[in-house]
Amino acid sequence: MPFTTQNNLDPNPSVRIFFIGLNIIKSAENDTVHVFVQNSSPEHKLTIEARRKRPGRPDQLMMRQLGPLTLTAHDSDPTNPHTHGLMIQTFGLPAGTKGVRAYNGVEASNEGTKLTDSFVLETLLGKSPGRIERAGGTPTIFVDHGVFYTASKVTTHAQFVKQGSNPILLNEVPTLIGANIYLDPQVPTQMVKLFWRQQGKDVFLPLPQFPNSTYEIYVINEPPFEEISPTLPRHGEFTEYFKILPDVGGNDKFEIEFLEDIQERGSTRAPCMSVVYGG
Repeated sequence: MPFTTQNNLDPNPSVRIFFIGLNIIKSAENDTVHVFVQNSSPEHKLTIEARRKRPGRPDQLMMRQLGPLTLTAHDSDPTNPHTHGLMIQTFGLPAGTKGVRAYNGVEASNEGTKLTDSFVLETLLGKSPGRIERAGGTPTIFVDHGVFYTASKVTTHAQFVKQGSNPILLNEVPTLIGANIYLDPQVPTQMVKLFWRQQGKDVFLPLPQFPNSTYEIYVINEPPFEEISPTLPRHGEFTEYFKILPDVGGNDKFEIEFLEDIQERGSTRAPCMSVVYGG
């Protein structure tokens, strides 16, 4: 199902969501998104954090979820019931204004670039990626409102490699996918709420609007630390994705090779980039 697109990506959102590491962003019915977290790779560990941002003050940590998600009873998505482990839902919007959109880059933005600047599996494969294996990709994250976009790209030397084809050189690689949620500060009943299951019980966290206050949510599915050593093997990002995409045949599979370390990276030598399922 294709994303509904929009031309602009305005500054100053109320909430920013960043998807980092092995996550597949897939549009769903009723302009929603399901995020499949690749949970079958032993090197990658899931961390989710929500932080309140205030000018001139340290971030206030609102929640931290460590380890795999579990199914939450708050899951009320009628199109895909009982598959979600985290619900990021927006409340109080006027009728007809709620829904997920993809930024198409028509109007330039300092927030980021168009969503299709990220790696789109359907485009790279030239066809649908097919099923996402439930055992390796669920519980998912459900998002019912916001504008999705490419939040960060790095300049590097890399290449796509595929058996039987010449490598395709890359000068930059998209690393983060973002989603901005815009609320009316004059309507305090508009807010984002998070629903998930923690320590065996369902919990929720409201993110109410306050003056000079915004929020950032980080969904990180990366190795916790990777020693920088030329003798250690690098894991392949798309190799990990194809583990949970059983309909992709061996002749269609590819990998990205980084020909140099990305110096701006912190504890990992190469970015574990999130990807988009289809356009």
